Amino acid sequence: MDSKNKIKLIQQFIEGINRRDLAVIDRYLDRDFFNYPPKDNEETAIDITRQFIGDFLNAFPDLEMNISDIEEDGDILTFPLSVSGTHQNNLWGAPGSGKKVQWNSSVTCRFCSGKFAYEWKELSMPEILGVMRDAGIVPPPEDMDKPLEYPIILPEFLLKVLFTGQVAEKECSHLDMIQVVKPDTDVCRDCVALGDVWPALRMCLICGYVGCCDTSKNKHMKRHITQSGHALFRSIRLDESWVWCNEDSAFFSGKILENYE
Repeated sequence: MDSKNKIKLIQQFIEGINRRDLAVIDRYLDRDFFNYPPKDNEETAIDITRQFIGDFLNAFPDLEMNISDIEEDGDILTFPLSVSGTHQNNLWGAPGSGKKVQWNSSVTCRFCSGKFAYEWKELSMPEILGVMRDAGIVPPPEDMDKPLEYPIILPEFLLKVLFTGQVAEKECSHLDMIQVVKPDTDVCRDCVALGDVWPALRMCLICGYVGCCDTSKNKHMKRHITQSGHALFRSIRLDESWVWCNEDSAFFSGKILENYE
């Protein structure tokens, strides 16, 4: 595919999203992620993109994407992407705030057989939290240690990319140490003893200890991991069940816990 057609394809994809023609996702997008071919039992880049764009178009009915200054290097195209819209409807548990937001990022695309795989450049938790704060989805930094006003549950795929910086699962040498998968309490007992509150709870998968998260005032789960040496914990906030290995910096879907019940 020559340069002119690559640029045209990207422009047609963006134009399709802007006019709410989600068929362009299947038409132009490769099933592989930019740096990772999904396994047979994993969601493809098409599946994930359709889910996320659908969520955002519902939450931001006036959402619009714009690109410019496309640079080409062989089969790779890189360009700045601007996304703007008004948060009018529910997104992952947060009701519409009426706030207008804009997010600027860099996107890299790789072409193969007439389709493209993409990746966001410099995607980070602080950046995403900043955009979500602007939209009124998450509280300001000074209130992050308090219970959330709304039952926000971020998609596990997004958390994995933000926590680990990659789509593929990282290797973990501690999964065979899992002993307990279900909590016996829905409070952080250490916080209760202090008269404090927390935004989210975590449970140690080795011994079952339940403690408050890293954004809480006391960070009791972090203290437990440091003192016990236990590497694995899961989220027990609302319907979340994702798993984190502190030693290997590895993130896993809560589905893996089905093998230990």
